[in-house]
Amino acid sequence: MKTLIKTAVAGIGVAAATMLLASPASAASFSWNVGDGTVSYNDGTDSICAQAYNSEGARWVEVTVTPVNGGGPSFTFRDNNNYYGHSGSTCRSLATAYEDTYYRATVRTYWGERGTTVSRGSKLFYS
Repeated sequence: MKTLIKTAVAGIGVAAATMLLASPASAASFSWNVGDGTVSYNDGTDSICAQAYNSEGARWVEVTVTPVNGGGPSFTFRDNNNYYGHSGSTCRSLATAYEDTYYRATVRTYWGERGTTVSRGSKLFYS
């Protein structure tokens, strides 16, 4: 009986993994807290946005977007908050990318009170 249960569980695991790997790529919206602000992607509008927090001095969030599998634009942009001088966010469009282009967003941030730039890593996503 134990062998039968182990075989069934293994079979279910293999079937689930096969379905997961075989499903088509799909885009997904996200919001990512990067310490000194946020980075978000809206799949419905194909736009990626950066927003530096509007408190505690000068801050910026810089995003470098590059296609991993080709087929779309590559760019770097920054949202600045200079002592409450800029509220809101800065956005860029990925509308010219082919559907389901795989992208990497790499983020750096700065906070004036800390006085240093910090690399916040990368996030992979589909447009």
